[in-house]
Amino acid sequence: MKKILLAVVAVIALCACNGEREYLNYRGMSMGTSAKAMCDSLLLQGLALDTVHSSETTYVLADTLACNFVVSIIHQNDTISDILEQYSATYNDSTSNLWQAMHDDFEKDFGWPNMRHSGDLHKEAFYENDKGTVLLTLLNTYTPSLTVRYSTMTTK
Repeated sequence: MKKILLAVVAVIALCACNGEREYLNYRGMSMGTSAKAMCDSLLLQGLALDTVHSSETTYVLADTLACNFVVSIIHQNDTISDILEQYSATYNDSTSNLWQAMHDDFEKDFGWPNMRHSGDLHKEAFYENDKGTVLLTLLNTYTPSLTVRYSTMTTK
């Protein structure tokens, strides 16, 4: 009787684990962790909290030297919905090279993206799997910028 009970408990535990959702990883941490824990982790990695631009639903962190890199953690009740990375540069080649490197990395993880725009000055690549979505956007205009939006939302 004891063995049957253990077997039933094991099956129930296995089913419960299989129903748990997996999330995208961001810098080695699951986006399923709390927003506060993600913010604390990024602070330990050398970013600084921008208290002026942060709010009840968004933590904004930036590199401390030139503010060429900004991370926004968008959350509701400490549950992360999106993480937005913004890179700015002084010349177009640096953002183009960074876009291509990130495009190649995401392609390995997600497969070929849906290319919403594909021009010299504006490129958008949309990646999706059952863990979430990533939107990689390059704008090489007057102020070159690269934006990456990691989202826990899925359409699958």
